[in-house]
Amino acid sequence: MWIGSHVSIAKGFCAAVEASVAMGANTFQFFTRNPRGGNAKALDLADIAKGRAIMAEKGFGPLVAHAPYTYNLCSVKPEVVSFTMTHLEEDFSRLRVMGVDRVVLHPGMHGGQGTETGIRLISEKLNRLLPLAEEAGVKILLEGMAGAGSEVGSRFEELAAIIQGCGTHPCLGVCIDSCHMTGAGYDLRHWSAVQEAIEAVIGWDKVGALHLNDTLYGLGSRKDRHARLGEGYLGYEGIMEMLEDIKDQPLPVILETPNTEAGYAMEIQWVLSNIDHKVQEEG
Repeated sequence: MWIGSHVSIAKGFCAAVEASVAMGANTFQFFTRNPRGGNAKALDLADIAKGRAIMAEKGFGPLVAHAPYTYNLCSVKPEVVSFTMTHLEEDFSRLRVMGVDRVVLHPGMHGGQGTETGIRLISEKLNRLLPLAEEAGVKILLEGMAGAGSEVGSRFEELAAIIQGCGTHPCLGVCIDSCHMTGAGYDLRHWSAVQEAIEAVIGWDKVGALHLNDTLYGLGSRKDRHARLGEGYLGYEGIMEMLEDIKDQPLPVILETPNTEAGYAMEIQWVLSNIDHKVQEEG
């Protein structure tokens, strides 16, 4: 199973790899640049090569990049859309150098224009970006949202509509988030029904990453407030029902819980030990 957490690359790519190894992880997620701004540090090729060598030695799976929260492809402000397009294009080039093949992107907030207009605008902009992503060998993963405010993408149907608007391009997929799905009204305590809905509406082959979080708020709250595993609405039982089903799938599982590195290490160990225990029981 590929499991890790969101880590900072402020101290370098290799430092992020080493921190993940120390947690017992074999993947991790990082921001492509400052999550609240547009700055990005120059890439250190020697540092990246050192980090990739450690990843190869430790049997890492694919890494996950995450675009800044400031990106919005359906903003009512043209300068925000322009900012997003320009910086995403730069992100693709940087990720190619880093050897990272997927980037999670919040679909956007329509700002009162309406969901249908938001979907159309997002699809239009992605149709311009996807050839650049394909050239860089990067897949854009639209993150399913909780549905707060004017967020686009809280329903599977909305994500599917964006994908259809891009001709089901092979470099466009989704990232599912256990906290967000709960806020959007999908009951993960009945995971088989949720997975069937994903398969029917989007196609499971389009899922490129999973954000694993508990949530402070209940089903259908439309609120995005992450909690540590077992300390929120889902509880350990709700989380394990989902993990038992996807444990053998080549899907990076990323913890975004409010935690320290030591806390992430404990959560990773909990996930892996409980999955192993379940496998032994079934065997």
